[in-house]
Amino acid sequence: MISHLFVYDTASYSNSNMKRVLSYALIPVFLLIAACTRNAEVIVKNTGNNPEMVLRHSIPVGHANSVLIQDTLSGTSGLRFKIAVKHPAFISLQDVGSPTKIVYFPVESGKTYKLDFDGSAFSFEEPGQDAQRFYSAIPRYGHPQMEALSYTEDTDPVLIRAKLDSVRALQMDPFDSLLKARKISPEMFNLIAADRECNVLSVMAQVGVLLRSEEIQAAAFENFSPDSDRMLSALGYFDLMEAYASRKLMERREEIMPLVRAGKTNTLLINEYKKVLTGERLESAFAYQWRFAAIQKRYEKELIPLYEEFKQTYPYSPYLSAMKGYYEEICAFHVPKNLSDEIQFMTDTEGISTMDDLLSRFTGKKLYVDVWATWCGPCKEEFANEKSLHELLESKGYEMLYLSVDKEEADVQWRDMVAYYQLRGHHIRAGEALINDLQRLYGANGAMAIPWNMIVDTHGSIVQLHAPRPSDPVALSTALDTVD
Repeated sequence: MISHLFVYDTASYSNSNMKRVLSYALIPVFLLIAACTRNAEVIVKNTGNNPEMVLRHSIPVGHANSVLIQDTLSGTSGLRFKIAVKHPAFISLQDVGSPTKIVYFPVESGKTYKLDFDGSAFSFEEPGQDAQRFYSAIPRYGHPQMEALSYTEDTDPVLIRAKLDSVRALQMDPFDSLLKARKISPEMFNLIAADRECNVLSVMAQVGVLLRSEEIQAAAFENFSPDSDRMLSALGYFDLMEAYASRKLMERREEIMPLVRAGKTNTLLINEYKKVLTGERLESAFAYQWRFAAIQKRYEKELIPLYEEFKQTYPYSPYLSAMKGYYEEICAFHVPKNLSDEIQFMTDTEGISTMDDLLSRFTGKKLYVDVWATWCGPCKEEFANEKSLHELLESKGYEMLYLSVDKEEADVQWRDMVAYYQLRGHHIRAGEALINDLQRLYGANGAMAIPWNMIVDTHGSIVQLHAPRPSDPVALSTALDTVD
């Protein structure tokens, strides 16, 4: 049974096209019907054991393969949805319950795409979907810098580019064959080719970042034309634009550092976009940069005027719906708040260089420790459980110790975030020596993942180095009971 049918028309989206959008009311009805037939249809069959699928898909906007605008659907045996696409475009399909289960694939108007989802992976089993099957099989690394790690043995830009181009050629081989056999359209082929070219530039730029080589970074952008609809259609366009803008900013690092320290990094990047982008390229890059910063939940104050500027410049932008909720949350964060008497910032912490030093301050108390940072999204997701956590700890005779690993320049933001989330308990921001000791304790060769929770007994001994999180209250309650 197919449970949902959704149709989205994204052909008209920009401020510059608004007069045409408004004039649609004057167009005969039969032309409106014809305009709405430019749809790509996607059908997903549930072949796994889960009684229900809950999937999230992206919605392209014009030439931009935006992940900012998405919709979530649920169904039992299958799902069906339609997306209006004027140009061939990529879309993503993701399992909401397991976000790492995701597939990206190209679509074009008038075509139907059928996938199977067995609960662990998506697959294209129907004939005639070779392009989608080949594209979804290309390895994805999450961020170009992860792929760049494979190319850091060379320092010669020519050699690095040759290796990347060789990989790109192998990836494009099956699409070349499909084009020659007329099994895909030239427009679909050009979309995939642009995407792979964009990936080469992104990875090369990140090799330069990893090797701290200005020569490699400059070579990556030597023939790059940022204000291009062709590049805008690539999945990695926004990562590439951020790398490009960052490169330009680093050319005047001494000039911009006061603004960086003042928390204006996103403003600087967006101003660089304004120098080289126009039309929907600028609108999309501006929106992407803003929302990417917003979802980190660092609540940078600079995002407030940037949102207001975007809204004034693009009052009819479809991206506004994906930005508004974050804007309201950021505004709420910056409203002054009274600290609860149960929030206590530790004083005289300069001499605390190890966990033993820290825990000695709490001898005779049972502690539940939360190691976190203002830049850590999963850490802040756990704060949603603060009320139930406080009740659980109080019932079992524990006190809460929040240990931030933020740097000194984030001190104000750290204190503001404690107040915003009303995190009752003891608070300390670790210095460099204490962070080094935490990395040693974590036991991953100097690496450390957060949020990280510990349970400490009344003698100041860590009895559970990796304790359950607040979001798992049953396991946490059992773990807390192990301490007398």
